[in-house]
Amino acid sequence: MDRNLLKISAYLFFVTSIIILMGCGDVEPITKPPPPEVAEISSVLKDRWKQGYETEDLELYMSSFWKEGYFYWSDYATDDNVGDDVIFDDWEQERDSAIKVFKNYRNIELEISEPPEVEMLNEERTKARVRNHYKIQFYVPEGTSLPGGYEALYAEGDNTFIFDYKDDGTGKFEWRITEWRQNEYTEEEINNAWNLQ
Repeated sequence: MDRNLLKISAYLFFVTSIIILMGCGDVEPITKPPPPEVAEISSVLKDRWKQGYETEDLELYMSSFWKEGYFYWSDYATDDNVGDDVIFDDWEQERDSAIKVFKNYRNIELEISEPPEVEMLNEERTKARVRNHYKIQFYVPEGTSLPGGYEALYAEGDNTFIFDYKDDGTGKFEWRITEWRQNEYTEEEINNAWNLQ
């Protein structure tokens, strides 16, 4: 073999080896796991609040809320009209509302964004502001329809929850919802979000 060709081959081998070795060190940075509170709050939303509503399990659904000091507000998809806002300042009102929904609809499909955005509000890490996006569809019982002949009602929007970490009365501490504010999308906002116009 020609001496120059041998030098070129050795040089190419050397350069290729360095490139390969440099590439071997590239690893994805390790993502820091979220604080345990985020997983616990996410579980309350997914395994109690969402699942309880979809399966029409009243006790499971209501176990996602603290009874004392509960507050709910919805703008009812009308940002500029406070006259039709829905406000519950009592846990029993939330319970009665859920009973009414479960009675009037045969199937509920609820989709939520995961994981939720969680922001701790105090140094003790016992209060958190939690945001998520939701889409929900309610189907009416067979043989009935909504005005306009529709068989289902669709809604979408953003939730802001205040979660508190407290004793449940048995000495066990857990996260539950104390406050729920719901900003519903108008039909126009839904159409814009999904490019339906």
